[in-house]
Amino acid sequence: MQHKRKYKNIEKQIKETGEKQVSTSDPESRHIMVRGSVSEVCYNVQSTVDSKNNLPVDYQVTNQNDSRAMAGMVKRAKSMLKHNRFTVLFDKGYHKGKELDAAHRLGIKTLVAIPNTPKSAQAPNPDYNAANFNFDPDSDTYTCPQGNIMTPSKRWYNTNNYRFRQYKTTACGTCPVKNQCSKSINGKIIHRSEFQPAIELNKYYIDKYPELYKQRQAIVEHPFGTLKRQWGFDYVITKKTMEKASADVGFMFIAYNLRRLFNILGRDKLQAFLEAFGSLFFPIFDKISYKWAVKRFYNTHYEKMLPINFYMYLPRQNTF
Repeated sequence: MQHKRKYKNIEKQIKETGEKQVSTSDPESRHIMVRGSVSEVCYNVQSTVDSKNNLPVDYQVTNQNDSRAMAGMVKRAKSMLKHNRFTVLFDKGYHKGKELDAAHRLGIKTLVAIPNTPKSAQAPNPDYNAANFNFDPDSDTYTCPQGNIMTPSKRWYNTNNYRFRQYKTTACGTCPVKNQCSKSINGKIIHRSEFQPAIELNKYYIDKYPELYKQRQAIVEHPFGTLKRQWGFDYVITKKTMEKASADVGFMFIAYNLRRLFNILGRDKLQAFLEAFGSLFFPIFDKISYKWAVKRFYNTHYEKMLPINFYMYLPRQNTF
């Protein structure tokens, strides 16, 4: 009976809040697909890393997977830099038409890896995949490899995330390569998303700048690899809300950036900067004792690479 009451209360909570999930260990963590069919109840961390010095400059702890995170992070980057004259690189987990459209509307060059075409959407002969059909924006039609014109449906169809129209032609009925083009009895049908222009623009950038995209892994994955694999920050101690988990992650990035600054500037310059920073923002501290604290930090903690001991749990998601 005790378990029954517990689950009844959870059911009531779901109905009252409208949430699709309830976590009994952490009120704001959620069940997230992390890779393939693997899922975890966890938080997800998004980060922005600059390409010059490989320094994380922004992060956000969320309880959603990567597919809905890109536009928000790009907007945050634009807000921080106060301009849109930069390029962003993302892996294929972020490839969603709506997110691409939002990023492009911000005027920011966005390159997102293109996922492989699922088998269910492939033609029996790859030469007749939809990617090989030519779209004419002026007439709003597709031309198939056999030269037949495919016209759009009058209505828009809705999915959970976007709208699309169907393009087809009656020529499929007598086409000599119909069996190579489609498995459907009615012939080939192409679904064109309302965000297709943004998807095609992304493909243009990927094809035009292949060497640029290859830099992504070296830039953004390095901090996560160091934090998780080398330093062992695989978990967050905090299990009480996203705000506290975000604080844990913030400490991790502070530690990482201090190490990077040490490598970039050298010990003497970084020590001088920390002393100046402390005397500027913390005047209540005695300057001599502050210098002593900075030196002690280097002599005892920093050279061991781990200034403090904290952990986090973040599976894949191109983050921790």
